[in-house]
Amino acid sequence: MTEQKPEKVVEQQTLVKVIAFSREECPFDKPREHTWRQWHSFRNHVLDILSRYGTVGPMGKMPMLDTREESDNEWQVANKNSDFFVVDDDTYGNAVRVEAACTLVKPLLLQEVAMLLAPLPDWSVYLALRKGGLWIFHDRILFEGDFFAGCCSVSDLYHRCALGADGPNTKCC
Repeated sequence: MTEQKPEKVVEQQTLVKVIAFSREECPFDKPREHTWRQWHSFRNHVLDILSRYGTVGPMGKMPMLDTREESDNEWQVANKNSDFFVVDDDTYGNAVRVEAACTLVKPLLLQEVAMLLAPLPDWSVYLALRKGGLWIFHDRILFEGDFFAGCCSVSDLYHRCALGADGPNTKCC
């Protein structure tokens, strides 16, 4: 029996399409029908995933106490110089924005985020990378920027990110 590369196994298990960003595929007009508790619970889950791939911060997980004020008062700084800078307010509606270097993007990270989003079709995670952006939804990943042009799979995204700034401009698909 032949052994497969890990990213190929992930590719087979991840049922998300990878396409270029468009407003039709990335609806910004969804109403914000969530509470502070729902948004921060979602953000806390995103932090759990990201922490397996690097440091997260600057703010850590928000404690879910009786009131927003009590939770804010107990909220602690996690890491001021983190690998993943996770925005700590819901400016992006039903999305959590994460800023990071593209080299931190791994197939399993994308798969785990997509799995988190599986029961949440109106939610997303936006990875703001230095070379472009990735909007991750439960069933699709939308890429922004010339850096990702031509990518059509999770494996393509990973290989493009792994090349970083030093690699040649490779053709995907």
